[in-house]
Amino acid sequence: MKPSHPDAFLVVDRDDYMTVLAIIANADNILKEEEMSFFESRMARMLINPRLRTQFRNLLRNEYNVEETVKNMDKKTLRLALRDGIFLAAADGEVHDSEVEAIKIVAKHAGVDNDRLKEIWAWVQDGLEWMSTGPSLLEIALDESDK
Repeated sequence: MKPSHPDAFLVVDRDDYMTVLAIIANADNILKEEEMSFFESRMARMLINPRLRTQFRNLLRNEYNVEETVKNMDKKTLRLALRDGIFLAAADGEVHDSEVEAIKIVAKHAGVDNDRLKEIWAWVQDGLEWMSTGPSLLEIALDESDK
């Protein structure tokens, strides 16, 4: 999944971006495999070196006051993290109310209104549906659930 070129991450604060993803991943107090995979893929997309990745993974262990944590972050960072955070929240096929609440707080501080937020959710849903058709194109089962 590559909705942004690696250069897009040069104009954002990586620490804040990864913190927002950690907030959304932690919102329901359950870190699923798909969410962790997405978190890792964002670090890879930003070309973060392996030693620094360990520091970012540690963000997943923290509890956050979302409002206090994001209130002073820049809007570019928040907007990119918002979009990718929605993808992260939906990656496991189940979006929890607590994830939606965290996303709404991030959207508010990013200056993203409800109409644009709905557009982002729709884009994420379209993307997930598009990606789900890939395995069937191979005409082979990739895992036990595909049989």
